[in-house]
Amino acid sequence: MILRAALLAAGLVLAGPCASLAQAPAAPAPQAETAERASFRPTDISFSGKLYSPVKLSVFLPYNAKILNLSGQIGQQVKRGDVLATYEIPLETRMDEKTKLSPASIKDLEHKLAVADKEIDRLSAKSRELEAMSQRNMASQQAISMNNKEIEVYRKDKAAVTEQLNLARDLLSDRVELAEDHFGKGVGIGKVPKDGIIKAPHDGFVMWMNPELRAGVKLAKEAELFQVGLLNPMIIRAQVHEIEAQKLKEGQPAVVTFDSIPGKKYAASVSRIPWAPMPAALQQPSYYEIELTIPNPNAELKEGLKGQITIQPGK
Repeated sequence: MILRAALLAAGLVLAGPCASLAQAPAAPAPQAETAERASFRPTDISFSGKLYSPVKLSVFLPYNAKILNLSGQIGQQVKRGDVLATYEIPLETRMDEKTKLSPASIKDLEHKLAVADKEIDRLSAKSRELEAMSQRNMASQQAISMNNKEIEVYRKDKAAVTEQLNLARDLLSDRVELAEDHFGKGVGIGKVPKDGIIKAPHDGFVMWMNPELRAGVKLAKEAELFQVGLLNPMIIRAQVHEIEAQKLKEGQPAVVTFDSIPGKKYAASVSRIPWAPMPAALQQPSYYEIELTIPNPNAELKEGLKGQITIQPGK
């Protein structure tokens, strides 16, 4: 009896903690799962870059000349071939250009070609006479052979002169085309106008002008006068750390903001990722100069603006 009471008391003592453990709430599993997901969520990639025109060509003054008139201005939209400025062609330059556009060398080659044709005709007639005389034993085979050799010499001369003549005509045509680009349609064979023109090299916008470019100013040969470039689309060049560069792909969307244009966001996309990094010391990390393309239909963005680029790798 005493033993039974002792066992019953021990059972009650052990049952108390077990019941309390059964009633205790389980650990919050959703919080651990949320933390695990957050640890695998890709972080945004942010870096800065600058805007550039994808195509920008310079326009130079071909001669030492005086500027007469300016029709191109900074920010002006132009088409290929539009006149941006006119200049006075110096007299010595016009004389040199007239010499280059002279057909004198072509006339000389045409004369040589006519002489060769005349000699070939004369010797061919003589060859027929010698053949007829040879049948009557009145001409030797040696005379016929010498005459044929002379014909062959003139034929070779004719071929050489013909080749030179074709080359001279092509060169003159190219010189006229080049002169038209410098002087306008008033130029021709042996003709050079007094005024030259500066034309836009392609469609785009006048992005830069020489600060000294004004009517009446004399500038030196090869002086840079204008820069004409495209503004839509534009490109952003940026240097990206090697770790971040490995996360980027061509065509990836990006969001760009500019400190100079507060409150506005622009859409862009990664357009070029080089496989070779920029030069760096061996112990330093590598950086890659990537490019992004950004639409600019209203020419609101200008070259040189610094922007902040944000890319979400998961997108």
